[in-house]
Amino acid sequence: MSFWSSQTLSSRLPSLIEPFNDDQIESASYELCLGEEVYISALPDTPQKERKKIILREKETVPIPPGQFAFLITSETIQVPNNALAFISIKFKHKSKGLINVSGLHVDPGYSGKLIFAVYNAGPLNFNIGRGERFFSIWYADLDKDDEKPRKKIGYDLIPTDLMNSPDLISSLPYLVKRLDELEKKVENYSIKQTLVLTITIGVLLAFAKPVVDIFIQPLLNVIKSSLAIY
Repeated sequence: MSFWSSQTLSSRLPSLIEPFNDDQIESASYELCLGEEVYISALPDTPQKERKKIILREKETVPIPPGQFAFLITSETIQVPNNALAFISIKFKHKSKGLINVSGLHVDPGYSGKLIFAVYNAGPLNFNIGRGERFFSIWYADLDKDDEKPRKKIGYDLIPTDLMNSPDLISSLPYLVKRLDELEKKVENYSIKQTLVLTITIGVLLAFAKPVVDIFIQPLLNVIKSSLAIY
């Protein structure tokens, strides 16, 4: 397997990437731009009707909150020949700020369509992304021969709704913090209720204790004292 050089990319990618811009070739890779659709994962208890894609205008930005997942789609439509394999990644300047690619790292032979990246903001701050920004990198490499089982499934042209409607596989940190706060409140409320019940119970027992002592215990003590005095 040999990776395509910048010269090879310049000669072959015009027929494989749409739209193609020779200026986006960088160090034997091609820089892909963020497209118009973004989906930022909602909390698991968010109603389905409120889980919507964000459609960005040209150069418009949107923040990915800390601890949240997002689906990002490329602006370009790419193709991978049957005799090649492609590798993909988020550019380092974005990863260095806490954005992690949690999706696949390669593109199958025969794939045709836009690429969708699943990312996670592991940083402490909002991560702002903008449409048209050079966000991803792709590398092409030759196979020793045409693959006999290339990808035949139609590629993406937008972020599919089944990704938005499916349950989140990993709970986001804000959601876990929210659940922890709710649990702490429940424990606190339970402790307050238990303390209140115990206080009322003790008060009731004390209230009934004096009549019991006056009626039953005190006469018995008087009898015992009288008996001792006789002896």
